[in-house]
Amino acid sequence: KEIAELQSSVKNLSVAAEEGEKLAQQCDEMKTELKSLRSENAELVENYNSERILRKKYYNIIEDMKGKIRVYCRARPLSGSEKERGNHSVILSPDEYTVQVQTKRGVKEFAYDQVFTPDTRGSQEHVFEDVKMLIQSAVDGYNVCIFAYGQTGSGKTFTMIGDSKGQLPGIAPRAYDEIFTLLQANEKKFSFAVSVYMVELYNDQLLDLFDKSHSAKLDIKKDKKEKSTDCDSALIPLL
Repeated sequence: KEIAELQSSVKNLSVAAEEGEKLAQQCDEMKTELKSLRSENAELVENYNSERILRKKYYNIIEDMKGKIRVYCRARPLSGSEKERGNHSVILSPDEYTVQVQTKRGVKEFAYDQVFTPDTRGSQEHVFEDVKMLIQSAVDGYNVCIFAYGQTGSGKTFTMIGDSKGQLPGIAPRAYDEIFTLLQANEKKFSFAVSVYMVELYNDQLLDLFDKSHSAKLDIKKDKKEKSTDCDSALIPLL
């Protein structure tokens, strides 16, 4: 009986040893595979970083080729009161870069980097789509400025901010969303700091719109190269 039990134990040990050898072999294979995967992963990371650097370089080269300063033209639709008075539109956009204005002296033509009319690419989405990539340039470290210019009632506030109900956001709120979308996409690779200030130039004075009392005096300062201005005293950190 004892011999039979010993023989059974030896047999079990033999089976266990064989299984141990198989597991050891599998472990070695897994180590080799893991080493290969690590090597491939390192290569992929290196390629990704190289591609990211090239993307940034070529993208900003393309942006520079478009011009340091770009002028867009946006025409708003007629308001209800204008239609009631019998007014009608006197502009025509034969292509996305040209505006023709009908005057008493004939048609005058003007060229821009991009034209947005109610009939052609006139939505808030279309306008932002053409400046969206500038947000990427800002995140990449380039200075970017976007502003609207025009007479009272021409649609500057609607273009930059949007409607009062927030259903048709303009460039500014869309740009904020895009900034934080880009930061979130790169949060594992970089650390970011975001600050904001909002000022108004009124009667040759800078007003801090975040300061309800308007007690703080703001000055426009130039850097040593006199190429940029700042209002550091009005900065509010966001991130």
